Amino acid sequence: MRVPGAAKAALCAGAIAVCILGGTLALADYMQKKSVLQSALTSTKSSPTPLVAQGQHLFLMNCAHCHGDDARGDEGPDLHGMRKTDARLSALINNGIKGEMPRFNQKLSEPEVQALIAFLDSLK
Repeated sequence: MRVPGAAKAALCAGAIAVCILGGTLALADYMQKKSVLQSALTSTKSSPTPLVAQGQHLFLMNCAHCHGDDARGDEGPDLHGMRKTDARLSALINNGIKGEMPRFNQKLSEPEVQALIAFLDSLK
């Protein structure tokens, strides 16, 4: 069955519109996360170290969907003012919490875990 030229053009235009909309939504999500990251970086009294900035980026990519972009909690708890040692945080990140938090030992390298801990320490 052949599709008439006008119908084919309308289908192509619709497909292009869907692609543009998808790209726009993805860009908006990226810009929102970038804005949250930049505002958090500028809201600290001093410039964060590169390690803290890397940890914040890792947090936004791996943890923010549960703990919120600002780490104030959502599905997961508020992470500000935690009183856990770096060793305990490393164990929690690597091993997760059964039924509550996934383990990240296969996803994050040890230097990335340390950067994430540096960011969490900066929230105290």
